Amino acid sequence: MRLCVGTSKGIVILDADRVGAPLMVLADPSSIWCMAQDCRDPNLIYAGASAYMLMGGSREATALSRSVDGGRTWTGITPRASYEEDIWAIATPPDRPDEVLIGTPHARLFKSLDRGRTFDECLGFLDLPGRERWSFPAPPHLPHVRSISFDRSNPSTMYVGVEEGGVIRSRDRAASFELLNRGIDPDVHCVAVDPRDSRLLYAATGGGFYRSENAGASWRRASIGVSRPYTVPVAVHPRIDGVVYTAAAGPPPTWSTSHNGADAMLFRSLDHGRTFHAIADEAGPMRGMVMRIVQSPANSDELFAVTSDGTVIRSRDCGESFVAIASKLPPAYDLVTLP
Repeated sequence: MRLCVGTSKGIVILDADRVGAPLMVLADPSSIWCMAQDCRDPNLIYAGASAYMLMGGSREATALSRSVDGGRTWTGITPRASYEEDIWAIATPPDRPDEVLIGTPHARLFKSLDRGRTFDECLGFLDLPGRERWSFPAPPHLPHVRSISFDRSNPSTMYVGVEEGGVIRSRDRAASFELLNRGIDPDVHCVAVDPRDSRLLYAATGGGFYRSENAGASWRRASIGVSRPYTVPVAVHPRIDGVVYTAAAGPPPTWSTSHNGADAMLFRSLDHGRTFHAIADEAGPMRGMVMRIVQSPANSDELFAVTSDGTVIRSRDCGESFVAIASKLPPAYDLVTLP
């Protein structure tokens, strides 16, 4: 299994079964914040850059890039309409090859049907009531699309997480949208749909982990077994009714200034997110924050994750335990698996 890892200094390609030096390191694109693969062609990869979160990287002219050979070479495809903006989220639907959506600051959403050659803005997203009040704590206080996810049982339905704006749903492939903010912290970082029950939604926010049993009509914050407030990635494992997520002691500005770094922990649930327990780690809380968790397409029990201090970790037991398979990389923010 090969991994294509997006870092603040470019792309790193690793062999997950060989601990040691990377197979390939690329400095173009020079920084990566988010990534996504085409549903039919895993070698077709999209990568986006965000200056605010790169922590050591640099904003480049090409905020959006595309690779058609598994990350070995890249082409800039930044849409003209968003050329001055970063890319905070990328997603591809599970049923439509060549289609890709991207999210940017100013809480904008763009969609391409031709592998990113052309993009159209999702204008319905601009008409949501109350969006003029969406904001972000750090200057210039622009809200941004942080998460785009699909209901795999009905891919016409998608969920968008806005930091800070809340959860938004589209039932018609991004033609129209509705707010789903009842009972949830609006600082949304990730939204995930349970693969076995579309009514079950999970959301990671700056104010904790939330769960909905009614497709987002209302939300409830998880409290049992949770000891960290700032949550980012979520992974759902349907076979064991499992949910894995990561939480830090505070928001990103504290990760580099705190004596304990992010002071992050992984949490696991075996009851659809009702209760959680901390995943044991002999080293204790992590200095780096886990930014992304992905499931291996070859083995559903296998998970991979990357951290903000440049570590790649792996679980072979549905998230019960993790071990490091690479370290001392630049800060890593996303990854995809390669055939």
